[in-house]
Amino acid sequence: MTVNFLDLKKQYNTLDKDVLFKKIEDLISDGKFVGGDALNSFEKNFARYNNADYAVGVGSGTDALIFALAGVGVGPGDEVIIPANTFIATALAVTHLGATPVFCDVNPLTFLMDASVENFITDKTKALIPVHLYGNPVNMDTIMTLAAKYQLKVIEDCAQAVGATFSGKHVGTFGNAGAFSFYPAKNLGGIGQGGMIITHDENIVDKARCLGNVGRKKGSWYEYDEVGYNSRLDAVNAVFLNTCLEYIDLWNRKRRTVARWYASELDSTISVKTPYIDTNSVPVWHLYELQLRTKSDRDGLHKFLLDKNINCALHYPIPCHKQKVYSEYNNLTLGVVESLAFTLLSLPMHPFMTKDEVIEVCNAIKEYFN
Repeated sequence: MTVNFLDLKKQYNTLDKDVLFKKIEDLISDGKFVGGDALNSFEKNFARYNNADYAVGVGSGTDALIFALAGVGVGPGDEVIIPANTFIATALAVTHLGATPVFCDVNPLTFLMDASVENFITDKTKALIPVHLYGNPVNMDTIMTLAAKYQLKVIEDCAQAVGATFSGKHVGTFGNAGAFSFYPAKNLGGIGQGGMIITHDENIVDKARCLGNVGRKKGSWYEYDEVGYNSRLDAVNAVFLNTCLEYIDLWNRKRRTVARWYASELDSTISVKTPYIDTNSVPVWHLYELQLRTKSDRDGLHKFLLDKNINCALHYPIPCHKQKVYSEYNNLTLGVVESLAFTLLSLPMHPFMTKDEVIEVCNAIKEYFN
């Protein structure tokens, strides 16, 4: 049996093709491929889904982070604290604005930013970026308490967490803004690149629309107020994503079922540790991370599973602060993050995994250790 890491073909075969193709055909007939009603509809529906006041479609999740940070005034001389175990785009968004990323360690149970971030706050700290990594929500009560104490802005990196909630509230709605990615492999993936900002702050909306639209002045065509970007969510992608949005809760529920199967099958396997979930969190399992005891165990199991046609993967085996692009931080030691980089293995995870496939993966893991 071959077990795919993800299976977009199965996922998208569940869509009502007649409805989708009719919407795209109507768009082509209308000719509004940038902006227009298709994008407006998706923005409104995405904001409504997340219980946010506004949503702004942009060209990528990276741009969503950049524009959201710019919207709260982050710039040269500011420090922005981020966890070091994240996709590099989280850090690059800070750097692109001329600010300084400050890499922090994470909670050893959840692998997420926690109260220890307070140790990294200085008088130059402008903002925090809690990352809802792997689709698992950060404890936002803790983060917002610290933000209030030190008068900090909060931009939530929700690239992997569309639909996740903490204490019944959608991620992306706790802080000043939330940034989402619609890269095809995400839980809500598009047919190309794309991103979205959600917020309750109209000033962030205006800033994001200006920056994404080459710095164009609001209400004008040939006046430019900013050094902007060409970063817009195209209309065809918006039509596709708007259709997928109707399925996202179903797909996320299926992912949670797969996660329960994994936890049940691996519970008695003492050589591995399944993910810890806060009782107030409802994760969406973009990735399912298995923790091994040593790098040797992780690398050995990785190869063993691949040899059995079980397509597992490594996510973030080199933390941000150890990357060449951030060489000035290479001597920084962040014990938990560095341990995770050596011991985590991403198991196959998508909404249409069968229980037989999960059992196949888990039996192979048990075989390796026995």
